[in-house]
Amino acid sequence: MQTLSRQQIVITPWHTIPDLLARYNLSLDDVLSQVWFITTEEKVLGGAAAVNQCLRYIWWARPLAFLYHLPGLHPLEDWLYRWSATHRHLMPGS
Repeated sequence: MQTLSRQQIVITPWHTIPDLLARYNLSLDDVLSQVWFITTEEKVLGGAAAVNQCLRYIWWARPLAFLYHLPGLHPLEDWLYRWSATHRHLMPGS
């Protein structure tokens, strides 16, 4: 488990929390296909929405998170996230 900010973003590998996955109805395919963010209100966000939620906790990246809510950018970011997730094996370090 890893904490990234003073506001306590906790990064947890999916295979260490099977009970939490079941609680939020996340399957193995779900967690292998995209990143997930669970808010303190227990709202479950996946993909680009999850990444943008994380950006809100990093002071210098916060303005980037608000771009997600601009007209036209939401679908573009979702598409870019899905494309990069399905092609991550082509990226450096994979």
